[in-house]
Amino acid sequence: MIIVQRGWKIILAAVFGGLVLGIIARLWMRWISTDPEFSWGGTLGIIIAFTMFTTTQATIYVLRRRIKTRRLTSVVRSVGAFFTLPLFTAAGAVMFPTVILASIAVWRKKIDKKVRIALLIISFVIPVIQIKDIGSDFGWNFITLGRSLLFILIYSVVIRLLEPTLTPYVGSDSKVVLTRRLKLILIVVFTIFLVFNLFRIFVMSSN
Repeated sequence: MIIVQRGWKIILAAVFGGLVLGIIARLWMRWISTDPEFSWGGTLGIIIAFTMFTTTQATIYVLRRRIKTRRLTSVVRSVGAFFTLPLFTAAGAVMFPTVILASIAVWRKKIDKKVRIALLIISFVIPVIQIKDIGSDFGWNFITLGRSLLFILIYSVVIRLLEPTLTPYVGSDSKVVLTRRLKLILIVVFTIFLVFNLFRIFVMSSN
């Protein structure tokens, strides 16, 4: 009974946290807009998406403490992934690669360490572009710094809350080992991706 009551407290706290996070995200979007607009539909959509996300992750966290089988764990993790998707509709779609890559790097600890580091570095590319765009729109000052820090904070919270969905089954002891050929392919893809985006940031944007 105590465990059940504690579980409900966690879920209710997640509902409140999602509402707050959604409101902060909506205010941030307005703060970085060069042509601020307001619509109840868009605002409610953002708040509902964040609330669904935090509530789902909290529910999965509670369930995974009780589930003892790999199959059921896979099911609830799939539900968690599904209810994460609404965060990446419309303008939020641009951050989907960053959140996925960073979350894998942080929470899939049995993947080769070098691969995780590479994924984490790649995940920084889009945020750098976004922050550069914010600076281009508003100039480089303390307010721009505030906009950038809030941007980083919002998505850091999202990545942190994805732990129940991204963490594999507790009973899985197998470590993900990559072959030399696959490592080489990943390095090449990583290099191309990084060079292209650096070119986009420092060359194309200056023209």
